[in-house]
Order: sequence, then C-alpha cells, then structure tokens
Amino acid sequence: MEKHPGIHMPSPSYWPITLAFSLALIAIGVVFSPIVSLIGIVLLLVSFGGWTMENRKFDQEGGGHGE
Repeated sequence: MEKHPGIHMPSPSYWPITLAFSLALIAIGVVFSPIVSLIGIVLLLVSFGGWTMENRKFDQEGGGHGE
C-alpha cells in the first residue's frame, strides 16, 4: 500500500476547547451577568489570537500546505 505524503494532520491544540469555553461563558453571561459575558468576550479574543498565531508559527516553520 502506498503512503500519501500530501496528507496533513494538524498538531494537537488547546485553543478550540478554550474557544468553546469562552462561547459558553458568553451565553451564561447573557442569562446571569454582563460581567461573565465580558470575561467570555475577552477569552474569545485571546482564543482567536492564540489559535491564529499558532497556525502562523506552524506555517513559518515550513509545515504549511505550500510545500
């Protein structure tokens, strides 16, 4: 059986679960307290930024699809 060298599997990351948790905080905050929503929004922005920077770092190291 031939191996497929073009298959790309992303490395494990905690950012997706952090993003999901921040969305849950925002939803809980809508029901209970605007402060919780604010914390969720800040965590959401941090999660987006962290996940984006993680992918850019991976691409700069030569692990992107452009090879």
